[in-house]
Amino acid sequence: MCYQEALQENGYLDLLELQDALQHLSWKAASTNEVTFACYLASKLDIRVERDPFRPDFIASAPDATMAALSCQVKLPLSIQIEGAMTTAKCLKTEPDFTMMILAGDRQHSILLDGQAQKPGLPSLHECISRSYGQARWLYELSGIAADPEI
Repeated sequence: MCYQEALQENGYLDLLELQDALQHLSWKAASTNEVTFACYLASKLDIRVERDPFRPDFIASAPDATMAALSCQVKLPLSIQIEGAMTTAKCLKTEPDFTMMILAGDRQHSILLDGQAQKPGLPSLHECISRSYGQARWLYELSGIAADPEI
């Protein structure tokens, strides 16, 4: 919340604008918000900080509904542990109860869209994506998403 508050309180769209504006602020005024203070320090040190932690195309902050819709649209392949063995599954469809149907081999399974898996049980969609695409940070880095012209 500090990030959004800092931008809203000062009327800026991103960290770079905020850094430029805060160079003339006093130490005391800048220290009212952690992000404002960090931007103030960055300005004083003559460094540029670019970050937008709430981008909708960032995997960690993408809404569950977005992740589910994209995963089903491209039939996203996932690595998942089922009955103690790692296997590959693909996303099929979302269900009204906030679950997703996946196909592993010739069997369908249901996984949660959000949160952590219940023990014992299958991992959630976000957990599967983290395991399957550990180095990916952006939605376009997931298999098939960047290649799909509809996305």
